[in-house]
Amino acid sequence: MIVTRLIGGLGNQLFQYAYGAYLAKQAGVEHYIDASAFDEYQLREMTLDRFAIRALRLPDEFRHQVPARYSGASKAYSCWQSFVARAFPRQSGVFRLRREKPFGFRDKWLHSPLNLYTEGYWQGEAFFPGMKENLRDEFQLVDPVSPATAALARRMDSTQSVALHVRRGDYVSDPVNQKIFRTLGPEYYRRCLEDLRQHVANPQIFLFSNDIPWCLENLDVGIPFTPVTHNDGSTCHEDLYLISKCRHAVIANSSFSWWGAYLAAESETRRVYYPSPWFHAGTLDGAAIPCRKWIGEHQLGHPIATRCAA
Repeated sequence: MIVTRLIGGLGNQLFQYAYGAYLAKQAGVEHYIDASAFDEYQLREMTLDRFAIRALRLPDEFRHQVPARYSGASKAYSCWQSFVARAFPRQSGVFRLRREKPFGFRDKWLHSPLNLYTEGYWQGEAFFPGMKENLRDEFQLVDPVSPATAALARRMDSTQSVALHVRRGDYVSDPVNQKIFRTLGPEYYRRCLEDLRQHVANPQIFLFSNDIPWCLENLDVGIPFTPVTHNDGSTCHEDLYLISKCRHAVIANSSFSWWGAYLAAESETRRVYYPSPWFHAGTLDGAAIPCRKWIGEHQLGHPIATRCAA
C-alpha cells in the first residue's frame, strides 16, 4: 500500500494526496492517508474529507508499521524497515520511507515499491502525470456549497471571470517564510491584468485573499474587482471551488490558487498567470510547479507561443 502523510493547508494536502494517488495507481496497490499530524498541528485543519477522495484513513493497526519518525520507535529501527522494504519489496507490513529531500521534482520519485510512506510537498503536475481527470473526479466537493457560493459561481460562469489571488498572512508575518516566498505587490497583478486585457474583453475580477483589508487599501490594478469575503478558514474549500469556476486566473505563489487554476475547465482561450520565480532565488527549486502552458511573469511583454492553460 501507499500511505500519504498529510500536513499543511488545503493546497499542500491536495498535492500530497495527488502524488500518493499516482503512486498507488502505478503500483496497483491501495492508497491510504495518514492525518495523524493534525492531532498536534494547529495552524491548519485536515480538509481533504470535504472532497470525494477514494483513499482510506490509515487504520490504527497499521500505525506501528509506519516509519519510526511518526510511530515513536527508534531511528535505527526506521532505517531497518527501509532496508527490508528495499530487499524484500513484497514483504507485507513493512514500509519504506520516502522524504522529499531536496525539494523539487526528480524522475526517480515516479517509481514506487509496493509499501511506501511518503513525506513531502510534491508540488507540480510532474509528480502525478496523466492524473488530471482522475483528480478532478476525486476533488469534487461532497456537500453542496452555500447559497452565497452557488450564486457567485453562476455569476462567474456567465462572465469573463478572472480569479485573482493575493496570499499574505504568514508570507509577510513569518520570518522563515519571508526568506523563502516572494511577497507579490500590486505591480505583479497590474502587469498580469494589463496583458489579460489585450486578449479578454470586459474581464470581471474576483479577489481572493487572506488579507482583504490590505488589498482594498493597496491593490490598485486598474480594473474594479469584487472581493470574495463570505468564506473563512473553515470553508476555504468553497473558495477553491470558486477559483476553479473562473474562466481565467492570476494566481499567487501559493499551492491553494495553483489547485484552483488546475481544476478549472479547460479552453483554448483560458489564461492563467503565475509569478516567476516562485521562490526567492537561492532557496527552493520551484521549476516544476507551474503548468507548462501557463503564462509566467517573466514572459509578460514578450511573444508567447502557447497561451492556453494546461
